[in-house]
Amino acid sequence: MSSIKSRVLRVGAWVLAALAPLSALASSRFPQPQFDSGYVAEKVAYPMPSFAVTPVVDVLMLVAALCMAVFLVRQVRSRRWILFFGLVCLGWFGFIRQGCFCPIGTIQNVALALFSGVRLPLAIALFFAAPLIFALFFGRVFCSVVCPLGALQEFFIVKPLRVPKALDAVLRVIPLIVLTVGVVCAINGAGFIICRTDPFVGLFRQSAALPMILTGMGVLLVGTVVARPYCRYFCPYGVLMEICSRISWKQVELTPKECINCRLCVGMCPVDAIDAPRTSLSDRVRGRQFRQFLSLLVFFPLIILGGAGVGYMAGAGVAELHPGVSLVSKWQGVAEADEDQFPEIEAFKRVGGTLAQAEAQALEIIDRFQDGCMISGALIGLILGLRLLVLSKLQGSQVHQANRYRCIACCRCFAVCPNK
Repeated sequence: MSSIKSRVLRVGAWVLAALAPLSALASSRFPQPQFDSGYVAEKVAYPMPSFAVTPVVDVLMLVAALCMAVFLVRQVRSRRWILFFGLVCLGWFGFIRQGCFCPIGTIQNVALALFSGVRLPLAIALFFAAPLIFALFFGRVFCSVVCPLGALQEFFIVKPLRVPKALDAVLRVIPLIVLTVGVVCAINGAGFIICRTDPFVGLFRQSAALPMILTGMGVLLVGTVVARPYCRYFCPYGVLMEICSRISWKQVELTPKECINCRLCVGMCPVDAIDAPRTSLSDRVRGRQFRQFLSLLVFFPLIILGGAGVGYMAGAGVAELHPGVSLVSKWQGVAEADEDQFPEIEAFKRVGGTLAQAEAQALEIIDRFQDGCMISGALIGLILGLRLLVLSKLQGSQVHQANRYRCIACCRCFAVCPNK
């Protein structure tokens, strides 16, 4: 075998030796072409794929979908058409466009542009603002069917149960935390946490890791008995939608003259967005509620300060999401002989960085996170205090009313109302 290999190598060497003069002859016979004659080679233009969509088309499709949702909710008032259009939006914005652009994720882009001076593309700004503008006029029509995340959960509602009010009040704090933490992480270079924790984007793109697939399946499973759990208890964009819906111009409402207090809409609403009538209170009860209102006013500053303190203490933990801080935590926990097993540590060392430099940078990052989380905690305390004050309101109502900030315009109440 060795003699055969040597023969093959020898023959190959002979062939190369024979081709060498021929190549030299060819180079002299056919000199290299010169391109300095002024001739410019034409650039080949490749046509775009037929399924490619520009950001302009994305924005136009979003605005058109919002207009159609308003028409279906305000004029058609058909639950069947709402479901059909929700299926269309789920197919287009979800599986065809793969959840991007997404108004929920644009929160981080807008925050980064406002606080870090990064240029904000016009299409992303319009995607962020369009649903909020429509909410100022017509309520949460984006949440009804246009949002692919909400539309997907809508089809999994089987038998929704009532969430106890105390538990509901606690869970509704989570979207505030997600919103503020997402903004703090975005402006401090820790990435887009809101997008990374979205349980459905990976499903739309068919590229999710197993933990996120299981998370999304779990959310949909919970959604069979707790209507739209992601929308109600996690979505940070829902916080902004609630604020706009509170002062909306036109909203899904129950007309007092035609309402007969049959409570059919209360039993049908999956998100508990129908407020029951509140009868006139006695003087003793009104006096007690007024004292509770005054007590809340006294403790209002303490709620804000407490939120700021909790946020400051949580800032160091949130800072671990930043790669600079996580690098130090990892570096401090490994032996010097094992440092080459971690690519991020090895890369930092190759550019001349030391552990002391990494620790100094990490301390600066932690300080920024603590400041940001402290402000976020104060903001959360402010919102919680305002919610408590609203709960202690004294005015009464004689008929059922649609809750402006909870109503997602799903049109279930239209289908069961005997007076339409």
